[in-house]
Amino acid sequence: MTPRPRLLRTSFLFPTLAFALVLLVTLLSGVTPASAHVDIDVGDGQYVVEIGFRDEPAFAGQMNAVYVHVEEYGTGGTQPVTGLASSLAVEVSKDNQTFAPAFVPTDDGSYEARFVPTATGDYTFHLTGTIGEATVDETVTSGPTTFDSVQPLSAVEFPAADAATSPLQGAVDAAQADAATARMLGIAGIVVGALGLIVAGLALARGRAGAPAAAVPLKEEPGKLIR
Repeated sequence: MTPRPRLLRTSFLFPTLAFALVLLVTLLSGVTPASAHVDIDVGDGQYVVEIGFRDEPAFAGQMNAVYVHVEEYGTGGTQPVTGLASSLAVEVSKDNQTFAPAFVPTDDGSYEARFVPTATGDYTFHLTGTIGEATVDETVTSGPTTFDSVQPLSAVEFPAADAATSPLQGAVDAAQADAATARMLGIAGIVVGALGLIVAGLALARGRAGAPAAAVPLKEEPGKLIR
């Protein structure tokens, strides 16, 4: 019996393994990380604070929020810490400008401070306040190892925004329409005023033409008796 069948099995084995390896690399390269938040230990490791954008990826011009989740370490794991909306504060900074949205509770141990990021790029969150007896004073800037930076909305717009239908163009069109309407009203006012002057002039002319002529008094000659 010849060994040909074994050689055939071996010849098919290497292409199969190569294909599987290529498929594995392709799948792994297509995996993207989940929403990125950063964890910070506060109170000498008593608490862990998770902070980042509420919605990630974050896009300019879209409602978002500073998201904070607080848990306390214990013997049985971690437990969410509630009642911190009034004892924590956050300051958002971007390009030398700051904004301080207020926290509201959203779930057990979770809080968010809503705002609309209007520019792309990195944002800095400065979290201050207290958690129990622990003081919080942490500053985190978006980046590859913390939380997502803000991306342009055009990255996910579909179909591509047309200049003729963009909000800015719509505002310009509305302003131009208002200006055109104002011009038409102004012209109409001038025409009406001119017609009024014409009618008033005609009425005055007719009034003068229809009035009776004034009587001319007779002049008396001296020495004559007028009977």
